[in-house]
Amino acid sequence: LHLDKLEAMTCVCSVGLDMIAVPGDTTAATISAIIADEAAIGMVGSRQATPYGVQAAMKLSADLTRKGALVVTGMAQGIDASAVRGALKVGGPVVSVLAGGIDRVYPAYHKDLYEDVAAVGALVSEYPPGTDHAGGHFPVRNRIISGLSVGVIAVESARASGTLLTVNHALDQNREVFAVPGPIGAPQSEGVNRLIQEGCAKLIMEADDVLCEFADRFPGRLRLGQSACLPQT
Repeated sequence: LHLDKLEAMTCVCSVGLDMIAVPGDTTAATISAIIADEAAIGMVGSRQATPYGVQAAMKLSADLTRKGALVVTGMAQGIDASAVRGALKVGGPVVSVLAGGIDRVYPAYHKDLYEDVAAVGALVSEYPPGTDHAGGHFPVRNRIISGLSVGVIAVESARASGTLLTVNHALDQNREVFAVPGPIGAPQSEGVNRLIQEGCAKLIMEADDVLCEFADRFPGRLRLGQSACLPQT
């Protein structure tokens, strides 16, 4: 994984996604260019995640990371945090896009997660230091998660949620969209189930279901089994 230009530092986006300024460094780099060579997979979902959603997000994130993908997510409670923990568990880097300044830990009990991500990956924000994580910043942040990714996974979502806003951004940006199906009648699965039903997202059950879509685009980067992407008979 080639994130050496990020040097495992926290990064502050300025001027949208065009440039990132690294504290203590007089140079700037284009974050989209740095990540362009990576099979970056966004992962989003409910803050009120169920145990099923937490388990699914952690497993998918760990498997994606182990197989050579770069997980891009947020830092909120629920699915975001579960995706971060899954990637960290297998020693891989992870990118967390924030809805406030990188010096404002939100939620406060994720301080250790902030430090762990900064140590092996990157914290990214378009907001200057000192900016609180206001509610209105999260929908804006979502377009960055999808924009940095080649595909986006929705793990759990109510019928009306920020997760679906991210999916809309992804579709507008011509990104692939995937969804983890949930139990019929479960409030936190209604959004993702409808995405699948309406043909807006591909149903996935494991990491290979996502990575097979990008195997030709990232030859030699993704570690897939020989039969992983063969058509089912």
